[in-house]
Amino acid sequence: MTTRLNRIDSADLIGAAAELYSRYTTGERAKPGASFSLITADGQLTGPPATWMLNPDLGLRMEQLGYGVRFELTLSPRYREIVILMVAEREDSPFERYAHHQAARQAGLTFDEIAMLDAGDFMGVDEREQVLITTTKAIFACGALTAAEWDAAEKLLGRSAILEIVTLVGWYRLMALQLRVFEIEPPS
Repeated sequence: MTTRLNRIDSADLIGAAAELYSRYTTGERAKPGASFSLITADGQLTGPPATWMLNPDLGLRMEQLGYGVRFELTLSPRYREIVILMVAEREDSPFERYAHHQAARQAGLTFDEIAMLDAGDFMGVDEREQVLITTTKAIFACGALTAAEWDAAEKLLGRSAILEIVTLVGWYRLMALQLRVFEIEPPS
């Protein structure tokens, strides 16, 4: 665990801190078969939520948005994980790779596809995935889409999907930044 965050004793948590902690020990994220856990074997939060304990009120709002981004988008799980792993590669985020390799496998990506995403070489298996990847790369490159990129994405993915891609890129870039600044690494 990073030295930039204090260890927490869940028995001492009250108010927003207790609520935030419980959101990672119960519910969708704690179900058997979840692709990864953000609670360590000794009961510590890890990943971005560990940083949110510094300001639990803000952390609760971050958790709500994170839950929506993780579980309530209309993009397929496969498409979500492709975008997330593209961000992990772009931001060189070991923790996001650790967490989302497992999620990507559950979403149907093969080991070879995940390795290509890690290397920045994945091209997609069909025209829709190719547009998903092109759109994501354009957002990385200039934070916008040209008229031609917009038209291709709108035609094959739809406007709602474009919003979700932008949201995934922004959210996971923020997560990678928090992980980097607080020196949070994946479990060994």
